[in-house]
Amino acid sequence: MNKIKDLEWFCPQPFMNTIVYRTVAPMSCCVLKEWPKTSVKKKYKTTDPTKLHNEEEYVNFRNEFLNGGGPLTQKYCQVCVEQEKHSSQSHRQIYLEKFTGKNGEYREHLKDLEKYINTDMSEPNFLSMEYVAPSNFCNLRCNMCGPYNSSSLAQENKDIGLHDSYGMNKFKNKPALQKEKDNVEDYADILKNLVELKLVGGETLAIKENYDLMQLAVDLDVSKNMSLRITTNGTLTPKFGGKDVFDYIPHFKDCQMTVSIEFWGEKNNYIRFPSKWGATLENARKFADCPRTRVMFATTVNALTIGYLPEIADGVYELRKEYESKAISGNLWSWASGSLVWGDGNQYAVTSIPLDIREIYMNKYFECGDFMKKEFEEWEKLYNYLKEMPFDKELHKEMMIDIQLRDKHRGTCFTDVFPEWEPYYEKL
Repeated sequence: MNKIKDLEWFCPQPFMNTIVYRTVAPMSCCVLKEWPKTSVKKKYKTTDPTKLHNEEEYVNFRNEFLNGGGPLTQKYCQVCVEQEKHSSQSHRQIYLEKFTGKNGEYREHLKDLEKYINTDMSEPNFLSMEYVAPSNFCNLRCNMCGPYNSSSLAQENKDIGLHDSYGMNKFKNKPALQKEKDNVEDYADILKNLVELKLVGGETLAIKENYDLMQLAVDLDVSKNMSLRITTNGTLTPKFGGKDVFDYIPHFKDCQMTVSIEFWGEKNNYIRFPSKWGATLENARKFADCPRTRVMFATTVNALTIGYLPEIADGVYELRKEYESKAISGNLWSWASGSLVWGDGNQYAVTSIPLDIREIYMNKYFECGDFMKKEFEEWEKLYNYLKEMPFDKELHKEMMIDIQLRDKHRGTCFTDVFPEWEPYYEKL
């Protein structure tokens, strides 16, 4: 009988998690490096994860986690492999800890998971579902983001003739706002067995289907059994059908609001343009005031942010003291650390930072407070990441050109916010 602790490189997500898209095949994890992203209508004729559960590729992928790996895990799981080598705690480790950690939120389901992996696994057993809204609508234009996640950034790229962040074709003659039809009723059977429902965007709180799904969980009388996980930029709390997110939170077992920020304070407004820090912080406080709700601040690790993570830790610390609890938390995430994590030449990768600027940032890590070192154990890995990653001159140039074009279009000034970069900004 397979025991989780005895497996060489195990991840529970292919067994217990599904991510639902409208236009690509359902995935088990949000950071799979490659997945069949061709139209699901052509490849699988369905987007229902329960119907795809026994497709050959899905079955083989799961089995590799029980047998020490294989070609599919080598192909799809490179993000976690590289994260575990160089960056913060990987997605695999985080999800595994939910089952095996002393205080893991899925600890009570560990025996169920072990029982499941020792069966034929022919029937799906989803405990969590991440719903990727069928729209890329977002009100922000974050520099390191991509047009498939932000309609505003897609429109900006189209207006100034830029390639998107992932090196794809220009968006000329293509719509900035992408919208697919979805009927959330299709997920009723999955919802009935979930212990965790995750909602993302675009901007999650600005997309109607996310509210429809929360309402469906309430109507089925299953919301009380599941944790709600929402990722948001924290700038908007609109109403749909007369209800906002605060009307839904009390119906769930508990809630985690992950507020995406890049800096603590007004610097955040630059890279998450055109957000206003005051509004973001005010909404974070409103989330924290909700019953059974935890607020987490999540930050991408990229060329512009990695030197300022200690300041975010300080901000989280001060805010947590106000609440006198862990209702306020933080996570120094690394999904946008560019060429290291994704391997696709994102110009905002840490490899775009010149060596002299890295020295400035590394000194900040040595000077960071005890809270950073205690709460964010990955701080040392991030320091080593800065120290060890080679400088990519071409990516650096691409990033500076991208910044200058966006400054001109937005009426912003990069060096007013990041004076340490001035010598490189002026060279172009």
